[in-house]
Formats: sequence, C-alpha cells, structure tokens
Amino acid sequence: MTDRSHGSVVAFSGGEVRIEGQLALEEHAGALRPTRIPPHLWSHFPPEDQILRAMVSSASGVRLHVETDATSLELDVRCTAIEIGGVQRPGTTFVARVNDHIMTTAAAPVDQVREIASPGEATTRAIRDHSTVELGPLPAGAKTVTVFLPQGMIIDLLDVRADGGVRAPALSSSPVWIHYGSSISHGAEAELPTSVWPVRAADLAGANVINLGFGGQCMLDPFVADAIAQTPADVISVKVGVNIVGARAMDRRTFVPALQGFLDRVRVGHPDTPIVLCSAILWPGSEDVPGPADVEFFDDGGLRCFTRGDIADIPMGALTLADSRAQVAHVVDVRRSAGENIVYLDGTELYGTDDLARYRMPDSLHPDTELYEEIGRRFAGLVFAPGGLSPLPARAS
Repeated sequence: MTDRSHGSVVAFSGGEVRIEGQLALEEHAGALRPTRIPPHLWSHFPPEDQILRAMVSSASGVRLHVETDATSLELDVRCTAIEIGGVQRPGTTFVARVNDHIMTTAAAPVDQVREIASPGEATTRAIRDHSTVELGPLPAGAKTVTVFLPQGMIIDLLDVRADGGVRAPALSSSPVWIHYGSSISHGAEAELPTSVWPVRAADLAGANVINLGFGGQCMLDPFVADAIAQTPADVISVKVGVNIVGARAMDRRTFVPALQGFLDRVRVGHPDTPIVLCSAILWPGSEDVPGPADVEFFDDGGLRCFTRGDIADIPMGALTLADSRAQVAHVVDVRRSAGENIVYLDGTELYGTDDLARYRMPDSLHPDTELYEEIGRRFAGLVFAPGGLSPLPARAS
C-alpha cells in the first residue's frame, strides 16, 4: 500500500488545518507559503529563474481541509498576483466546498504584485501586508470544508478563524495522483480553481491530486523528476510536448532521450508505480509548424498564440507538436516492451479536431472553463475509470 501521508497539518492560532496539493511549506515573512517544488531543489533552477519560481510557488491544486461546525470561515492571507511582461495572470478566486458542492467563492485581494520583466528580472510591489478572506455562509452542523486556493497566485497563509471549532480532518485514504504538465495543466485561465482539469479529474475519480502543472515550464527538468521520485504516489501522469515545441527547447534528436532520462529519474523512487504518459492536446493552426511560439494581438483586445518557426527546418530536425506525439508514443512502446508499467494517452483524445466546432480556445492555445472541465471529465474516464488505462480503486466511503 502506498504511503498516503501527503500534505501537512498546520496549527494556526484559530485552529488546525490540513494542507494538500503542495510538496513543501516554506516560511515566508511570518507566513507559510505552499510550493509545488521543494525549495531544496531550487538550487538546480537556471540562473534566470524568476518565471519558474513564480510558477512553482503558485497554488494550482493546493487546498485546505478543516472539520468545523462553523457557518463562516476566515483566512488571513497574503495574496501575490503574478505579472509577466506587464500582463497580470488570471486565476484569482478562493472556493469553499462541502461534500463536493461549492458553497461560496471569494475574489482574492491583491496584497502584492510580483512584476517579472524578463526571466531574470523581477521585483515585488507591496500594497498591504495581508488581507482577510471571508468564506460563507456555510451549512450548519459538523462538516468538512475544503478551500481551494487561487491557482494563478502565490498565497501566503497567516491564520484561520471561524465562528465554531476548527480541526484538521483525518488523513484521506484516497489514492495519490501526481500530475506533471504545462500551462494547460496549471489552468490559470479557468474561472475557478476547481475547474483546473487535473483538479476536476481528481474529483471525479476520487483521487488526491498533486498538480505539477507549471505555466510555460514543462521542460522535462531533472529537478521535477527528482521531486516526483521523492513523493509517494499511487499513479503518475506526465503530459508533455507543447512547452518544448513552443520554446523550441528541443528537437527530434534530443526530445526522446530527454523524456527517457526524465522517466528514469522518476523510476528511482517509483520502480513499479503506474505511469500515464500523455501527449499534447490539439493546438489549432500550430500542429505542423515548429516553434518558437509568438502572440498576435488584435484591436478588439483578443490575442492568438501560435508557432512561427520555419517549416524548412523540419527536415533538419525541428520538432513540431504533431511530431512530438509520435515521439511520446514511441517512448511508451519501448518501455512497455521492456515490461514497464506505463501506458500512452494521445492528447487529442482530450481535445482534438472533432472538438473544434464545440469548444473554444480564446487564445488558440489555452482552453476556456468549459473545455478545462471537459478535459478533466475525459481524462478521468479514459484513465481512471473501470476499464481505463490505469483504473483507480473506488472512492473511499
């Protein structure tokens, strides 16, 4: 049986809470900051690491659990908005849920802004020391409340209060799922943190998710593999391709060895854990053009993300998104033939050409909320359901 002691029980002055979805809690200016890569691995980051630091410190998939009879809950928090190149990232809402039903939401106050001018240059602009987020009304009586933190912000936790007792619930027996992916897994564009597709899939499957979706940063970094290797899990998924193509970070010569090496490092800590290796969803208009990626801005305020490389480079080894799917499938074939517990999911089964007429991608790359939730439903069905690629046990009662 996998060790499921994921998360941390933290005693605040107003009561104890269980925090899950993070890999570490970092003390920061009198508060606790959930981070999704342990700080002891940050020394392996590249020198120009400000965007990467912001992404691994943002709270996608991080949630608090409390047992309480209160009808109102207050969190003292310091919320840091992330601004890259003058554009503030979305994903700024708290959600309180009881028995999988959303009871209330609250807009996150902006207490600080992390202004990132380039990958190597960043400053923090302070507005106030901290704020109080009020979540209520909640139903009367004893219950477990789960509070999902804003997925696009850095959240420092200072205290919790309620008009009733606050206790940390017992450890869940749900299977632990670690997922690694790009901005589409990070899900900052979703209206609510519960609509981020790995969170939605975990809800449907009864899994305890650790979402290592990092906007623009899914580069098969060895330190991410090490973090996964060091964390107990019942199932692991890796969804790879779009960031590497978009940044033109690798070509057809280097992509497969890098992916093999990443998986080898994961296997140091998970020799037998099921791995689901997933390729990219459809990128309309950019499937067969290599990176780098670019953004086109329109007069009406809209924008389009696209790859703008030279197709003449493809015969010389440039990697396209369509090529990357074949490469990911190849890696699974090689490893399965050697007896490894690994399966392949074609990302176009989550969103493909048949979906173009129904679902929107406002910037041609990132889903809207409806599509994020649909991807979560499809992943849960294709992977975790009975008869799926890697079925999970039934939700614990």
